[in-house]
Amino acid sequence: MCIETSSSEETWEKLDSEFDHHLVDMKPYVLKLPHKTERQQCALWIKKLCDPGVSGSGLMGRKNRNMYARLLLHMLRRGVLEGPFCHKPESGSLKTLPTYMSIYFDEPLCGRGLEQSTAGLPDWVTGELGQGDDSWDSISDHAVVSNK
Repeated sequence: MCIETSSSEETWEKLDSEFDHHLVDMKPYVLKLPHKTERQQCALWIKKLCDPGVSGSGLMGRKNRNMYARLLLHMLRRGVLEGPFCHKPESGSLKTLPTYMSIYFDEPLCGRGLEQSTAGLPDWVTGELGQGDDSWDSISDHAVVSNK
């Protein structure tokens, strides 16, 4: 029915808008990370999340992508990268975020930027990646040391 299609499209648009807000909110935190390897690691994660072929273009794919983005933003605000973000993202499709990771969402996310990035990767992510993913080859795959 047309009503269901319209409702699905509105839900998708809402999820995409939420994701765009998370990206905008992440920018200052990523750029303030003290180590280039951490900034590049975040940029690789954001690149993966921005790829609908990897994160999934359906409703569940968008919801999962947004959970990863929300979790990354939360960790960036705390100044500590943990869980999946301690490592370079694995190749292939985005795995479903484990439910236990929701403990990080106890604190509400506040503040939304006015900008929206709707076309591909944000420039600041591309800037951190440099000439593509090759720059990552020289970086160790070891976990980012947390401040805990």
